[in-house]
Formats: sequence, structure tokens, C-alpha cells
Amino acid sequence: MVDVVAIYLVITIVFSILLLVMAVTGGIGGAIDFGSVDIGGADIGADLGGVGHDIGHDVGHDAGQFSGTGIHPLSLPIMFAFGAFFGAFGTLFESLQLEFLPTLVVPFVAAVLSMVVTAMVYCLLQAVFAKSQVTTEYKLADLIGTRGEITVPVRPGLRGQVLVATDARGRTLLSAVSAQDLKTGDRVQVTGVEGGALVVEKAQT
Repeated sequence: MVDVVAIYLVITIVFSILLLVMAVTGGIGGAIDFGSVDIGGADIGADLGGVGHDIGHDVGHDAGQFSGTGIHPLSLPIMFAFGAFFGAFGTLFESLQLEFLPTLVVPFVAAVLSMVVTAMVYCLLQAVFAKSQVTTEYKLADLIGTRGEITVPVRPGLRGQVLVATDARGRTLLSAVSAQDLKTGDRVQVTGVEGGALVVEKAQT
């Protein structure tokens, strides 16, 4: 007979470890400033520093997407947090062996509760980053002319995210808009600012 509790426990441990690894290696944070403390900064992708237009820092894929003006709800840390909560709720309910909560219903209840808790964590982090953004000592307009890399696809009428480098915060994920279809990994150049987002276009090599 399959030990359901063990399965949920493994899920909890695996996703918790993944979340911890991201935190330790800097995947969560990328370039988050809390006051004068800079957290994170590990590259897990292609190093773009010094290629073409030098923006003063190395630019790479930031798996965490936990910086800039917002956090993407489908970023890896958010997904890992959901997985950890799902496993934890599943383990709890199966261990208690509640009569009104049969085994087949547990994953659905655990999923719903995990989404609620993860959403609360997401909103809390958004509030924290929004507050830190207010204290950031740079203007978006200062980034015009610099280059970066798309981390969340951008399409006409649909915002995405771009990883750029700033003197104040190092590597930073910021909202981006474009008249072009840009996919993850595309190198772009900042050409302007619109509605609190960077206007970008594919960089000419």
C-alpha cells in the first residue's frame, strides 16, 4: 500500500530544498535592496556583460524574478512556495486522518489552501518590494540607451519584464513594454519610459 503521507512529505521537502537553494545562491532576490543591503546577484544564465554596449554590470538570467517594480506570479520562487505549501497541507491532513476529508479530496483541499497562502505571500512580497522601490535612488529615464535581457516575454499591449543593470541596485528586473514581439532571452535596448515601464526594442548586433 502506498504511504500517502510519505508522498506529501517528499513533495514538501523537495520544494522546500529548491526554495532554500534559490535563497542561498541568490536566485531569490536577484538585485533586491533593503536599505543599503544588497541580496542575491547570482547569474544562472548567459553572461552578457561587456558584449556590445557595456551597461556596467554583468547581466544574466535571474531565475528568481524577485526584484524591480514587481514579482512575476509565475516565477520559480512562487511556484516552489506553492509546492512546499501543498506538500505541507497534504502531510498535515493525511496525518490527522480526518473522517470528513477522504484521501481523494485531500489534494484538492491542499491545492486550494496552498493557492490562498501563496497568494498572501505574493502580496506581502509585492508590498515589500514596492516599498523598497520608493527608496531606490535612480530614475527609469537614466536607463535609456542601456541594454538588457528579456526574462518574461513582451508583446504589443502586453507587459513583460527585462533584466537590466543600474548603478543603484545592480541587476534589476523591471516592467517592459514594446511594439515588437520579444521572447525570453532576447537582448534588447531601452529606448524610453512609458507608464512606469521601460520601452524596449530588440538590440542591433
